[in-house]
Amino acid sequence: MRLLAIFGLLCASGRGGLWAGDVIRFKTRDVHPPRTARTDAAATHLILRFASRPGPRLLAELAQRGIRVLAYLPDSALMVAPRAEPDLRGLGVTWAGAMDPADKISPALADESGSVYLLMFHPDVPAEIARNIVESRGLQILENPGLLPSHLLIAGSREKVLALAVYDDVAYIMPARTELVLRKRVYACPGPLTPAGTVADYVLAGSGWPQDAGGGVSLQYFFESVTPELDPNTVRSEIERAFAEWARYTNLTLSPAKQASAARSIDILFASGAHGDAYPFVGTTVLAHTFYPAPPNSEPVAGDMHFNNAEAWKVGSGIDLFSVALHEAGHALGLGHSDNPEAVMYPYYKQATGLTSDDIAAIQALYGSPSSKTAAPPVTPPVAPPVTPPVTPPVSSTPPATGQDTTPPSIAITSPASTILSTTSASIAISGTASDNVGVTSVQWTASTGGSGTATGTVNWSAQVPLLVGNNVITVRAFDAAGNSGWRAVTVVRQ
Repeated sequence: MRLLAIFGLLCASGRGGLWAGDVIRFKTRDVHPPRTARTDAAATHLILRFASRPGPRLLAELAQRGIRVLAYLPDSALMVAPRAEPDLRGLGVTWAGAMDPADKISPALADESGSVYLLMFHPDVPAEIARNIVESRGLQILENPGLLPSHLLIAGSREKVLALAVYDDVAYIMPARTELVLRKRVYACPGPLTPAGTVADYVLAGSGWPQDAGGGVSLQYFFESVTPELDPNTVRSEIERAFAEWARYTNLTLSPAKQASAARSIDILFASGAHGDAYPFVGTTVLAHTFYPAPPNSEPVAGDMHFNNAEAWKVGSGIDLFSVALHEAGHALGLGHSDNPEAVMYPYYKQATGLTSDDIAAIQALYGSPSSKTAAPPVTPPVAPPVTPPVTPPVSSTPPATGQDTTPPSIAITSPASTILSTTSASIAISGTASDNVGVTSVQWTASTGGSGTATGTVNWSAQVPLLVGNNVITVRAFDAAGNSGWRAVTVVRQ
């Protein structure tokens, strides 16, 4: 049989043994190869496990040998589609085998009683073959133009649907989100990007960003460009609000970077078409894509988030920037896709007000619980704002020399005490404190519903902010003479 021949090759090369950390973390279980080889001679999709993380040279060699890489399985495995008898000699392969059918069935389906499912095929499977497999089993295909090419929405008995896992072409079966069941227009996320392609949906993601020396994880972010569809301050505020939502639930700190491509930084870019990576935006078929952290990606691309500039970005409706940024930020921090249809990290976006318990559990599995932070309730997306002029950071008449002050000020909002509150007033008084290693020069505020201004005072500051009916996200920034800034935000719902 084909797989037995492959295993014979590995054993003959002395590469069949177990090594420390040799594990494939499916969502169903952890598998420590080697295990009993599946002897399905018809298998055309194989998992290759390597002695180390596959790098560019290995990927090039696989392509040279006619072995197509379909997905990345953290941290050292690939799903591939090889030729009839692939030559694996000299590649550092420690194990090769087909995926077990049981590992293709989402654990979220254990108590699932619905009749509509999301069926994923391996990306090399032609659409007509995928549809023939489903229809040959007497199952119904529900059409939705927003599905990824390798996905089908199917309806039928649970027994027939789960039986599809025995097909080699089938990659994974998971619950369908309500919007899919109702056949509403949906937008898909292709998944976090790595040099070997996207992270497979049937495995758990890797270990995220390495911890700092003192524990916890400190990252930076930098806006290379923003969409002209929205006010620049609103774009920054919504994406920063998404970062803050993840950070409040775990031992993670994000702060503005001074320049693009800094180490341990997430660069944020709005672009159309080809924009310097291997994943050009074609029309409006993909809203955004995000590169997985380092490793497996290397700097400067690790964690970077790219948004499609061709989209009609909105706030609180339509293609909601906060909702998409919240999902993509999860990928930038090291999360893959969730099988929970209600989770932010489900493969298809939905309007989000905050993280679900599933998302929180996932990020805490990577970085732990917050050591000194108090979790706040989720916030509601604000209504679309009018265009307002950007706030310009104060500029010192004698800026410091390169390599001097890069420490951002610290700022706190002491009143109101909550990060989300409701009021019937036409304005709200906010106040707080700010500090810096050199000195705070200015405290400025912007509102997602329009308006901006400078607070009174610096070390102790206050401001009266007008409110519109609906949701008002107020972002307050403290600046120092070098242009460094720190920020905090509060959401006020005016009834």
